[in-house]
Amino acid sequence: MKHHSSDQLPELPGDHTASAFAYTAAATGVAGVATLAAMYAIEVPKGGPYIFGTTNDALGGFFNLLAIPVILQVHRRLPANTGNETLKWVVVAASVAGSVSSFLLVFGVLEFMPSTIATVSAMTVQALWFLLAHRQLLKRPDFPRGFGRLGRFIGAALLIGLPLTGLGYVLPGPDALRWTVTGLGVALGATGWVLWPYWYFRAGRLLSHVHATTTAGSPAPQAG
Repeated sequence: MKHHSSDQLPELPGDHTASAFAYTAAATGVAGVATLAAMYAIEVPKGGPYIFGTTNDALGGFFNLLAIPVILQVHRRLPANTGNETLKWVVVAASVAGSVSSFLLVFGVLEFMPSTIATVSAMTVQALWFLLAHRQLLKRPDFPRGFGRLGRFIGAALLIGLPLTGLGYVLPGPDALRWTVTGLGVALGATGWVLWPYWYFRAGRLLSHVHATTTAGSPAPQAG
């Protein structure tokens, strides 16, 4: 019989495969954050060429695909009902659409603005999944509390930050008010976005069950 502490997940078949995807998504996400920062620091002031920008777009496409197996594996811990089943396929479809839009932008098939709209829409749907899924998962006594709170915070930060940022651009009134609203939105959204790769890293560790032990203290058998 396996013993589960508050910082472990009960093991399900497929966890170890999903763990590999999670670690890869985490690394891809970190690279995405770095290339976006490099683009704004180096390429935007010079007006290009946007090598870091194009690399970031490609990484975004891969990230959305790598995220799907991880989301699906964590989603298996949710109660089986129509709402959760719908949520699962909506987030998968949004992730695929976001990935396709990124690759179409890289290959010059899609313009920047429609690709950005598709990418932000995919992020919003994923953020909604993060918020709704982790709110439910935190009700389970065997779900890691810190991991659940992290996922819930990421979802909430993005769902609040993205609309606030947009509102700041169109809000009438003094510039100080507009910049304050925009700044709050950017700060929240950026915090959630930067923490996103860390969630996947944590997911990789949890799904790998490297700390799982039997009640006798010997390593727990691993399921593929």
